[in-house]
Amino acid sequence: MKRMIPIILILSAALATPPAERAAAEPLEESRSESRSLDLMPGGVGISFGNSRRVKGLRFNVRDEGVEEVIGLNFTLWKAGENPDAIMKGLMLGIYGPSADELHFVSIGLASVEAHSLISGIAVGGGAVVCEGAMLGISIGGLANVAGSMNGIAFGGLANVSEGFVSGIALGGLANVAEGGVSGISIGGLANVSEGFVSGIAVGGLANVAEGGMLGISIGGLANVAEGGMNGISVGGLANVSEGVVSGITLGGLANVAEGGMTGISFGGLANVSEGGMRGISIGGLANVSEGGMSGISIGGLANVSEGRMSGISIGGLAVVTGDGPISGLTVGGLAVAALEAPISGITASAGSITGAELSGITLGGIGMVSMEEIDARHIAYSGIRAGSARWITAHGFDIDIADDLTGFAASGIRIHAERIAGLAASLIVSSGEMRGLSIGGVNYTSALQVGLSIGIVNYTERLKGLQFGLVNIARNNTKPFRVLPILNAHFD
Repeated sequence: MKRMIPIILILSAALATPPAERAAAEPLEESRSESRSLDLMPGGVGISFGNSRRVKGLRFNVRDEGVEEVIGLNFTLWKAGENPDAIMKGLMLGIYGPSADELHFVSIGLASVEAHSLISGIAVGGGAVVCEGAMLGISIGGLANVAGSMNGIAFGGLANVSEGFVSGIALGGLANVAEGGVSGISIGGLANVSEGFVSGIAVGGLANVAEGGMLGISIGGLANVAEGGMNGISVGGLANVSEGVVSGITLGGLANVAEGGMTGISFGGLANVSEGGMRGISIGGLANVSEGGMSGISIGGLANVSEGRMSGISIGGLAVVTGDGPISGLTVGGLAVAALEAPISGITASAGSITGAELSGITLGGIGMVSMEEIDARHIAYSGIRAGSARWITAHGFDIDIADDLTGFAASGIRIHAERIAGLAASLIVSSGEMRGLSIGGVNYTSALQVGLSIGIVNYTERLKGLQFGLVNIARNNTKPFRVLPILNAHFD
């Protein structure tokens, strides 16, 4: 074989160079299109030396140009000329590299492998594998694989670049880039970038970026960014950011951000932020923030904040706050729970203050808090439990202030105040416009009507229907001298 190589080179070079007189007589384009070869092909199959057009068997040439079909082995030395209609099938080898309209089976070039319409099988280019059409099978480009579309296994030293879709396994030293979608397993040293969807397993050293959505497992060293939604498992070293809906398991070193909703399990080192709603399990190192509602389990290191409805289990290290939406379920705020314009129901607990339009269920507060918005040179506002109405069980370490009705059981360390109280109220000071039931306190004060029993040091009411037990008992609707009595006072009319 070593002895034949010099002979092959000499024959190919000689046959590729036309006689001087013939070259002078023929136009340039015509001379390029003619076949100049030595063909040893009895029965149409054999060996060809030179620029033969059609060969079945073994073909050796210096530079391919105007080739139509090669089936078998094709070996060429230098960069090919124009081969717009060439179809090559079999083992294609080249010092520079094979070039045709279609390449099938095995194509290997020291510099490149190039095709216009199709590359199928195994293609290896020291510099690049390039196809304007589809690339099917295994493609290995020392620098890059570039194609209209890729399907199979693509290894690019720097990148895999496609004007259409990339599907299968794509490994790019720096990046995988597709104007269409990316599906399968995509690993980019720096990034996977797609103008369409990214689906399957996508690993980007810095990021995965999709103008469409992401579906499957997406791991970005810094971030996963999608203009569409994210569905599956998304892990971003810094963040996962989506303009659509995020669902599944989402882990962001700093944050998970969705302009749509967020469902499933979301862990944000600093925060989970959604303009839609949050459903499922949401854990934010500092906060969970939603312009929509929150449902499921929401745990924020500092706070859970929602403009919509909040239901399920909500725990905020400092606060749980909602704007227009109600709060229901189990709600725990370190310093505060506040539904600024909506009701709170279920079990609500805070070491500080609790504020809602209506409270129902079990409401438990600790020491309350000072309202910083109302501090000035003249007064300091203190907030314990404040609501328009409260029912069932309401308890606070210091203060309960209800604008209208307080029903059920209420207990406070210092003060309970409501326009109307029905049930049992116990505090150092119990004050109301109307009291129906049992009131126990150091001072029980009713500005209008007391129906039932009050027990305290001082009991006062404008109108009594029931009993007062205490050191001083004042019932203004009693006749003198029974308006003020020690120990016991009564009136039943």
